[in-house]
Amino acid sequence: MASVRIIEFRGIRLCLNDQTYEPSDDTDILLSLLRVGKGDKVLDMGSGSGILGIWSLMMGGKVVFVDINPYATLSTLCSLKVNNLYNTPNYYGVLNCDLLSCLRKYDFDVAIFNPPYLPVEEYNEWIEYSWSGGNDGSKVLIDFLKTVKANRIYTLYSSLSDEEKIVYAINKWRFKISQKYEKVIGYERLIGLELVKEYDKGSISGA
Repeated sequence: MASVRIIEFRGIRLCLNDQTYEPSDDTDILLSLLRVGKGDKVLDMGSGSGILGIWSLMMGGKVVFVDINPYATLSTLCSLKVNNLYNTPNYYGVLNCDLLSCLRKYDFDVAIFNPPYLPVEEYNEWIEYSWSGGNDGSKVLIDFLKTVKANRIYTLYSSLSDEEKIVYAINKWRFKISQKYEKVIGYERLIGLELVKEYDKGSISGA
C-alpha cells in the first residue's frame, strides 16, 4: 500500500492512502446539504477519509464513524488526529464493520452515508467497495435504509443507479425527502438527499 498523503478539502486536512476514497463532487453535495445540531448523535457510515463526520464534529455533533474498509478506518483515525479532534469529548469512536452490524440497536439523530452507487460488483481491492453498489447501484443504500435508526439521513445516489428502487425503499421505510440537490457531472447526474423519518402520530411523545 502507498504511504499516507495529506490533502485539504473544504479547509479540512484529510489523510488518504491508495485504498481510501478521495472526497469529490459527491462529498461536496452532501456537505452542502448537511445540518447537524449541537449534541446531535451522528453516524458517519462509510466514513472513508472522515470528512463528513469531522464536519459534523465541528458543528457540535457527537459522532461515530463506521467503514467496512480497514484502510479507510485508518484514514479516518489519521484525519481526526491531524485536525486535533481525536481526544475531543464528542468523538465516539471509529469502527471497522459492515454497515450497522456492530450498531444494531443504536438510534441516531443524524445518519450520513455517501454510499457506493455505481452498478458494478468489484471487490478485488478494498477501494472498490467505495463504488460497487451491486448490479443496479442501489443494493448497499437500500440495505442501509432497511436497518438504520435515525431521525434524519443525508445520502446520495447516481442517475446510473436504479432510482425507482431507491425511491420505493425510501417510502417503504417511512422516510420523506425534505431536500434534494442535483448536479450533472459528465455523463451522470448525482442526487443528494435529506431524508426525514416519518413517525406514526401515536408514537410521538406527547401526541
